[in-house]
Amino acid sequence: MSALVLLCVIAGLLRSSLGNRNCPDLIVESCHCSAERSKQLSRQQVRVRVVCDDVELMDTLQPNFLPNRTVSLNLSNNKISLLRNGSFYGLAALEKLVLMAVITGALCSEEKAKG
Repeated sequence: MSALVLLCVIAGLLRSSLGNRNCPDLIVESCHCSAERSKQLSRQQVRVRVVCDDVELMDTLQPNFLPNRTVSLNLSNNKISLLRNGSFYGLAALEKLVLMAVITGALCSEEKAKG
């Protein structure tokens, strides 16, 4: 019985690592990503698209949970109730943020969030 449990754990770890092999620095298991080469000839950078669509998120992800090369972040169909000023600070390459069908209660600046 314990061998079967161990086998299931190993299979789960392999599945999660294979799902994010393009983005080993993606910490959130319920999200997935794809990597693509930059189309600019002078820059050979990997551009990362992260999708956390319909995974029951209640808050935005901490930027340090995401690859710093993230250019597109999809948080659609979640239950995020508050967007704070600085929620995506640190994602310097971020070009596109998708928030379709997100239940957002408020947009908040730092001063309002502290009070």
